[in-house]
Amino acid sequence: MKRGYDFAIAGGGVIGASIAFHLAELSDASVALFDRGEVCGGGTGRSCAVIRSHYSVASNTRLTLRSLEVFRDFREALGEDGVACGFVNSGYLILAGPGSFADRLADNLARQRELGADTSPIGRAEARELHPWLELEDVAAIGWEPASGYADPVATTLGYVTAAQRRGVAVFEHTPVERLCLAPDGGTSANRVTGVTTPGGTVEAGCVVSAVGPWTRGLYAESGLSDDAVEALRLQVSRHVVLTFGGSSEYGPEIPIVKDLTVNNKMYFRPADGGVVLVGTGDFGDPLEDPDRMTATAPRDLVSLQRTQIGARMPAFEGARLTDSWVGPYDITPDWNPVLGPAPDLPGLYLAYGFSGHGFKLAPAIGRCVAQSLLGETPDVDLAPYRPERFRKEALLLGAYGVGSIS
Repeated sequence: MKRGYDFAIAGGGVIGASIAFHLAELSDASVALFDRGEVCGGGTGRSCAVIRSHYSVASNTRLTLRSLEVFRDFREALGEDGVACGFVNSGYLILAGPGSFADRLADNLARQRELGADTSPIGRAEARELHPWLELEDVAAIGWEPASGYADPVATTLGYVTAAQRRGVAVFEHTPVERLCLAPDGGTSANRVTGVTTPGGTVEAGCVVSAVGPWTRGLYAESGLSDDAVEALRLQVSRHVVLTFGGSSEYGPEIPIVKDLTVNNKMYFRPADGGVVLVGTGDFGDPLEDPDRMTATAPRDLVSLQRTQIGARMPAFEGARLTDSWVGPYDITPDWNPVLGPAPDLPGLYLAYGFSGHGFKLAPAIGRCVAQSLLGETPDVDLAPYRPERFRKEALLLGAYGVGSIS
């Protein structure tokens, strides 16, 4: 292992991998990527990998539109013949019940079209043609995105890592960043980050990128930063449960994804391997103190609730059998949007955390935009709305649908 790099990236999930690739693609900088286990072994590997442009925060839509272009032609975007992301162009339906959500959905679809999104309002009859399994009598408004879909999160991340390595990025698996190296900044009492400490020793870096998501608070604490600095991250971690159900017939891979805003937990569902339906939630989930101590068991009441809700929305799944379940951590900020930018009061550190359940779909564009920012270039999409200081200034990026991963 070299003892110095221009950039050291902590975290080998899809965000860290995308940043590493784009730094190498856009420059001759030396880059090292560190992961505590195997790359994609954290939250990314448990992602449901839904890709849609439906957001009510304009900068999110801009990022996802650029990311969608990458997912739809992954090999071309990375310049590598041997990579794949497993993108399935299933399309995406979003359902709202009567009242304010229906109005917000209609307004938001119009705003998205102004930003270039291929999305439109449709009626129940057209929605049933697209997805004949659906019961829609309680639905007042429906949005449709024909270009959206889902992908394979592990294949996507490994694609970025492979392409990054071929461009000279050094990738260190099973090499956790244990601490940030801190030194006085220009003789003042303030600190700057000068590198990272790993089990193999200290690695100096011109800039450290923290892309460890749910482990960000732990990295700050282990580095000896104050409790106030840890709390200023405004980061909470929660446990999210994903379930798969088998119905009376096989659920085909190109059936559209559905986001259901008529239920309190903002349920979503999509096809999964084996002809089953994958079901998740867009709510907070279960509070989690330590992402390394995450109970894997799916609560019975959640299984019962999701079975009931999926059966009501698709009668073919009434009384469906549970076929699998898994859990993953969400790193959540107060406005359910990521933090991207230099760490306040800690020069030498760039923060990328708080993706709140939608990091995967943003990752291609965020990786490029962060790399451009780090290299002193103007990013394709302005990242200023995601600056860490927004929490101090109460400049939150609040979505139209309230808190949750649909912002």
